[in-house]
Amino acid sequence: MSNNYPKYDQYSKYDKKGKLSLYERIGVFFQNSKRIIKIANKPGRKDYFLVFKICAIGILVLGVLSYVIQLIWTLINGLLGIR
Repeated sequence: MSNNYPKYDQYSKYDKKGKLSLYERIGVFFQNSKRIIKIANKPGRKDYFLVFKICAIGILVLGVLSYVIQLIWTLINGLLGIR
């Protein structure tokens, strides 16, 4: 790991040497969650549109792939006289 990352251990009140109790682990979880929510920001219109495009392309690719597979199986069944 690079030395450019901040030392997150300094933000924790708990000692890392011993095993934490359930109460302490819940406390650490909420501290970390609060820190993440504090620095997170709402995505903009551009980000939402990018996610929409990626999902639309994925759905289109899966649809085409399933159509091609169904077409191949239909042709194979027709040639073999099954059903």
